[in-house]
Amino acid sequence: MPQSDPSKAAANPELQVKKVSWLELFFDTIFALALAMSAKSLEHVNDLSRSSWLALGEFILIFIFLITFWYRHMVLVNRFDYVSFSNSLMTLFIGFIVIGLTQFIRIWRIDAPLGSYLATISMALGVFSLAALYFYYSKKITIGGENEKKWAGFSAKHMALEASGYLAIWFVLALGWISPTVVPFMLIIVYIYFNRYPFETYFNPKKQTTLPPELVNIPPENKTHKTERIGLFCILVFGLVIVLAATPLFQMNSFSTVEDVLNPVIIFGKIFLLISILWYLYFRSFELAEPKGNQFTIMTFINLGLLVGIVHFMRIMFIKPSNFVAIIFAIFLALFMSVTATVFWNMKSLAGVSPSPNLLIAFKQWAYILYAVATAFFVSIIFQSPVRDIIWQVVLGILIIALIIERRLKKTYYMGKTFKKNVKFMDYQTITGITLVVIGFIVFIVITSLLGKPIASMWILTWAIPLVVGFFTILNHWLHTRIKPN
Repeated sequence: MPQSDPSKAAANPELQVKKVSWLELFFDTIFALALAMSAKSLEHVNDLSRSSWLALGEFILIFIFLITFWYRHMVLVNRFDYVSFSNSLMTLFIGFIVIGLTQFIRIWRIDAPLGSYLATISMALGVFSLAALYFYYSKKITIGGENEKKWAGFSAKHMALEASGYLAIWFVLALGWISPTVVPFMLIIVYIYFNRYPFETYFNPKKQTTLPPELVNIPPENKTHKTERIGLFCILVFGLVIVLAATPLFQMNSFSTVEDVLNPVIIFGKIFLLISILWYLYFRSFELAEPKGNQFTIMTFINLGLLVGIVHFMRIMFIKPSNFVAIIFAIFLALFMSVTATVFWNMKSLAGVSPSPNLLIAFKQWAYILYAVATAFFVSIIFQSPVRDIIWQVVLGILIIALIIERRLKKTYYMGKTFKKNVKFMDYQTITGITLVVIGFIVFIVITSLLGKPIASMWILTWAIPLVVGFFTILNHWLHTRIKPN
């Protein structure tokens, strides 16, 4: 049952079994919908024109705000467990503002002056509302929660100051000193400045945080609740991208021929298959290791943004084939595989439980596979269709076969008679990385200089994959020594 006093819930965060509430799930659904709405701008990405890059920037702009804003609300609920009618109303109002902001930034693309005014005001209103919620929680904390009260109150003042910055932008906009077309980008710059703290220790884990002392993990976070909340939010986003993938089915207007019926089903089936592969890969880490920490959280958010983009670009390729869209799709999918491989590789530092040595070896070997897949997709961008399509189909086919044959990324494998002792494979990361890089260079010289094969040919995979995998191996080992354990 929920606590009536948030300070009691924060007193022993590790002992309390805190579950995600129905209100949190509904709130997450609202944000997942907003993320799906933000991807609408990607339909305008079809060439190298300025409008295409603006559309891509617009998606990144909205995504950064939405995911960070969701995280700030989650941080508050994670540390306190207080449910009331007023709290529910404020939370739902914030969700309404978020949906409105997402739509207003889309209006900005059509009508820059109107969209700029609406987006600025709604962004200020959203941050003010969240600040009010923090302040409301601070007032509900009773005796024994002075640190928690100070943390919530200082956070409210911090966000109120941030919202004032958005109102200042609105005032400058009203005076005509800045162009409405750049206002949303100014909003996100102000937002990143006020929310830069989580990124500091991610990019440089040894850096001393500049976060005010009043906000440094006081009260401590409930790690179990945080992992569950992030996992459920990911499920909601995966579910919504399935709905996006089913758009061709909703747009079936003619049933006069077999092709009219089968083509949309085939398109949906291909997108569904890809989403299923990405889902299976990503949620193995949740099931087997329960990874935690700021590093994993940020990589999760990056992957969610890439996932939404992957589905939209794949859907666009089936409707309006474009070489530029195909290249962006390949880059997004390669980045998704790279980030997932990085999570697998650093699972020892990111895991919330204590994985067995054999499980860590399994994750590390799968990291090699995913880096090889990412390399193949990066390499494919230098080719035209149909060679590029063949590379995609072959690589994904091999990945599917590997997932079907592979049993070590299943929890039951380590619990029954199927378990077998694994031989350590490529366990010396730096030496392995250097070896692969050297092999890549040697094969490159043999293929290009001795055999005279052009670089832009299928032969590129023979030297690019070991070269890139070796580079990532060295980079991952270097990062592994810098990431702080939980």
